[in-house]
Amino acid sequence: VNLFLCFSVFALLYKNSTLYAAFGFFDQKPVIVGLVVIFQYVFSPYNEVLSFLMTALSRRFEFQADAFAKLLNRAADLRSALIKLNRDNLGFPVHDWLFSAWHHSHPPLLERIHALGKLD
Repeated sequence: VNLFLCFSVFALLYKNSTLYAAFGFFDQKPVIVGLVVIFQYVFSPYNEVLSFLMTALSRRFEFQADAFAKLLNRAADLRSALIKLNRDNLGFPVHDWLFSAWHHSHPPLLERIHALGKLD
């Protein structure tokens, strides 16, 4: 779906005279300019939004997996495994919530442990 959407947007904008005129090309439509403009000004924001949505979905799946472990009465085992994994990876357990939500596909350790505690 993503690839189809990208090609569709590219096909719509590639020969659009208004797009070229907005950047000062009134009489000609240079291919390289069209590519740069479309990728820089259209696909870049689209990819940022898509990346955030994929990150949010991945984080949701992590919390669902943790809830499933809790359902199987394995919350304590999961909690200790998460702590050990974080310690072995030398991870820092505290992150800014907004930065973490935007950039990290997995929730930070303290968020996951807190969510496990709320499931109790």
